[in-house]
Amino acid sequence: MAMQLALSLACLSGATSLHATAPPLARLPRAATHTQRPPQPLRMQVAPAAAELDDLGGDGMSAEELQSAENTALLSIAGPALLGTLIDPFLSLVDTMYVGRLACSSNALGAVAAASELFTLCLAVSLALREAASSTLARLFAADKPEEAAAFAARCLQLGLGAGALLAALFGGPLAPQCVALMGAPLASPLHAEALQYARVRALALPVAIVLPAAEGIFRGMGNTQAPLRAAAIAAVANFVLDPLLIFKPLGFGVGGAAAATAIAQVIACVVLLRTMRRELWTAGEGKRVARQAAGKQTQPRDASNAATRRLVGTSLATVLRSSSVIGTWVFIASAIGRLLGPSAIAAHGVVLKFWLLLVLSAEAPAVAGQVLCARYITNRQLPRARALLLRLLRVTAALGALSAAALLALASPVSRFMIPADPPLASSARRLFLWAALATPLVAPNALLEGVLLGAGKSYRYLATSTLAIASMIALLASVALRVRPVPSSAWACIALFFVFRLASASFRVFMVSHSGFGDWKEEVQPDLS
Repeated sequence: MAMQLALSLACLSGATSLHATAPPLARLPRAATHTQRPPQPLRMQVAPAAAELDDLGGDGMSAEELQSAENTALLSIAGPALLGTLIDPFLSLVDTMYVGRLACSSNALGAVAAASELFTLCLAVSLALREAASSTLARLFAADKPEEAAAFAARCLQLGLGAGALLAALFGGPLAPQCVALMGAPLASPLHAEALQYARVRALALPVAIVLPAAEGIFRGMGNTQAPLRAAAIAAVANFVLDPLLIFKPLGFGVGGAAAATAIAQVIACVVLLRTMRRELWTAGEGKRVARQAAGKQTQPRDASNAATRRLVGTSLATVLRSSSVIGTWVFIASAIGRLLGPSAIAAHGVVLKFWLLLVLSAEAPAVAGQVLCARYITNRQLPRARALLLRLLRVTAALGALSAAALLALASPVSRFMIPADPPLASSARRLFLWAALATPLVAPNALLEGVLLGAGKSYRYLATSTLAIASMIALLASVALRVRPVPSSAWACIALFFVFRLASASFRVFMVSHSGFGDWKEEVQPDLS
């Protein structure tokens, strides 16, 4: 992971020298003759770089100065985003590491893998809220609509809390045994009892688990990735300390202890993040709202609330459909492996998937930065700059993908032995799956970037939802056939690789071949002459 971050910094910096002692989000340079704009309401003081990109009209700035400013903003957003994004799958990996040291580790790992798919399904809602919040708020702040942005953020949190409560009642209530059975741990399976225990404990924190990504998306839309990083780091420490205390003796809760440790860590992270949001987003903005009202720029609260509700309905429906298609594909493949191939196969698949997600989610770092900054450029009609920035980031993501694949190949054998020390045949099966996972890895970062900037542009919600649904349906059908024709877990991983091939092709077509994607006509000049 450190190698990936270093490569990102090197690729983005280019010939530009960034001071190591600069604050995490240093202010962007601007020409001396540039007219200072009044302070913008609700733009958090910890994230001025992203918030002021729309101030850069290019007057008196050279191309090198603009690139230096972009690099500063990109690094200040992408660096914390990379670390913060990796912490969540790291929590899951820590659970797997400790559970793998229990007696009958293959059954315990299989139970956790099966039950975890229920909470993977919940990601469809939480990721949809995060995407809707980050992409919409980036445009609202760029368009100087802070009241509507604050109302939209509140609506996202309310929707997340309600959805989490409903899912908690479903997965932790009377229907929990049936839900676990659908994920590959039926009543007659040796995995069922432990999978049910894990699911019911994790379900207690589901409202918090849904709100947490929504809050992260709100901060991302504001260009602040440091607050989610702090919250995630605190959660990681809590989970790492609680896991051995709750899993092993004297308490000895087993897989239920792993679920409890994760749930407690999520609650802690959510409390930290919401306290920061209350202080930075709403409380800090009261004085600025008064100033806007005196200047005649204040939006009426009811108007802002109504506009926020309309935006949330319009964006969340499409993002839920898209996220459900992606998450549904993962869950369908995992449940098919559990049903058709048995406990050992789903255990090996679960270990590889959790480690692979560390690399997959690291691809979000350049995607988050690209989404926020391209959205600001597009909102301010600076399309040549948006196109130039996207091309630069595509080169970065290509390098990240190659490095990630090489790292996965190098770590396959030692990671498999470390994660599954008590079952050498299972560790050998996991090692072979790592080789297949490496094939899909180079496609992940470019795909995440292209889909992220399309969401940030705000004109491709419906396209991404329908195209992802079509691709997911095709891959699910293909996986069900492949696992019957060739009943080994690698058949499923071949389908996962194809899933990214088709998504990358679809997003590339939308960005580069469709003029109303938000980036304009690529036949025009990519980067204006600012010298």
